[in-house]
Amino acid sequence: MKYSIFILLLILSVHAEDKVEPESLPPVEELRYDAKEDLIDSLEWAWKGSYKQFETTQNKIFFGLAIAASIYFIDNDERISQNIVKKNKNEKVLRAISDASIFFNTPIVPIAFYSWGRSHSDNKMIQFSKEYLAAQVLTLVESAAISLVPVHQRPDQKELSFWEKAFRGQSSFPSGHVVGYSVLAHKSFQFYGPLASILPTTLAVATAYERVHGEKHYISDVVASGFLSFLACEGVSVATGYKRHHPVYKWIFDHDFSLDYIRKDDIPGMRVSFSW
Repeated sequence: MKYSIFILLLILSVHAEDKVEPESLPPVEELRYDAKEDLIDSLEWAWKGSYKQFETTQNKIFFGLAIAASIYFIDNDERISQNIVKKNKNEKVLRAISDASIFFNTPIVPIAFYSWGRSHSDNKMIQFSKEYLAAQVLTLVESAAISLVPVHQRPDQKELSFWEKAFRGQSSFPSGHVVGYSVLAHKSFQFYGPLASILPTTLAVATAYERVHGEKHYISDVVASGFLSFLACEGVSVATGYKRHHPVYKWIFDHDFSLDYIRKDDIPGMRVSFSW
């Protein structure tokens, strides 16, 4: 029941700031239901996004920031995490949100958005759901692969659930629990604006806090997961070539940006060009 309420709230939230008419399709009864082809599209975008996420200068900069942030937080994990960990680790609301994140790591939520888009002849929602699924798959695969690298184990290895041990290595870096919410937050912002991303962003932050608070992750794990989700979402966007994003997202992220190495009078330097 609580998962059904979550999905309903999320569907309503992505419509809250969508002032533009949905991209129209023919009447739903005239549509050929291409669920299989659409699934293949999503998987292809996930594959292409895995390498295209590093093609743009903007993403390379964010990747550099992700590496720097991860190094900093790994080096300061013990000090920062101690300020978050409390004796009482049983806050029911935070624990419920964190537990529900596993549900959001499944394809059920993207399928719900996809079905909504089909039933309402909303091409934008269909595109959103396909990109959401692609970014979700890519981020989860990358998270599982990186966890095979022995960065560090969980702060508390007792009473781990099946989901905390399956589909990943021994390292707790990065967190998989945060992925479902953080991918949804970024894609919602990309397609439907900041208002639509408030709920999933809040859920992502609450989950990240609970994972550190409950000593299942270090702060570096959840920070890395956020960067990983962002880069995967951007990589999928590059792979699809879809450009009809929300104006606020375009104002922040859609810019011509280049960083070049130059020499003048045998003096090396960097040239930065940026168009707002």
